[in-house]
Amino acid sequence: MGSEHGSFSFFPFGVLFCLTLFCFVAVRIYAIRHRYGDYNQKDLDIARILKGRMARGEIDEKEYHRLKALLTK
Repeated sequence: MGSEHGSFSFFPFGVLFCLTLFCFVAVRIYAIRHRYGDYNQKDLDIARILKGRMARGEIDEKEYHRLKALLTK
């Protein structure tokens, strides 16, 4: 790669840099999506619990909407 002429090529370092940069970006995207997924999952859990209580007759529909609005703030 240039070592046969007595000079040194920086190609391996460029590949390593690009690979490191790509891995860093991939980890950051995963962390951001994972953090957003936690908030979204919390809302789904609240809705599932309240729907279960409404299905069992513990709360009515009006109370369901009131509690959902209160708990998702």
